[in-house]
Amino acid sequence: MTQGDKRPERFTKGQRLTAAGLNSLTEAVESIMRRMAGQQIVQPLNLQVILGEDLLAAVDTLTDPSTAQANVLRRKTNGDLEITSRSITIVNRFENISVDAGTYAKAEWIEGEWQLYAADCPAMSASASVPAGGGGGSTPPAESL
Repeated sequence: MTQGDKRPERFTKGQRLTAAGLNSLTEAVESIMRRMAGQQIVQPLNLQVILGEDLLAAVDTLTDPSTAQANVLRRKTNGDLEITSRSITIVNRFENISVDAGTYAKAEWIEGEWQLYAADCPAMSASASVPAGGGGGSTPPAESL
């Protein structure tokens, strides 16, 4: 029996399996298992989506993420994107980031769930605002001067 055999020979009643036959069978099963495990490890492609509902911030990253439905976008032959009827559930584990319904975003498959890794949020959204007096320097504003 080889991996290429479509129909290996059948055992007859009373026939004993030799060590060589058992090793061959073991190798064939291991090969199939490796092939199947390899297929399961491959991640789905990243997707472009439009959020169908608000994606709220998580209450707790580890135990209480939020979820929202999003429609998958597909690229047409002319390069434009179109909204499909395929819907996925987006999981948000960020405690300080929320995204509004209707937002264009990108999702990736992480540990068995779709998570956003990019979103087209407004430039001065509450989550991206900088407090008065600046920020972003190497010293806190109180220590400036």
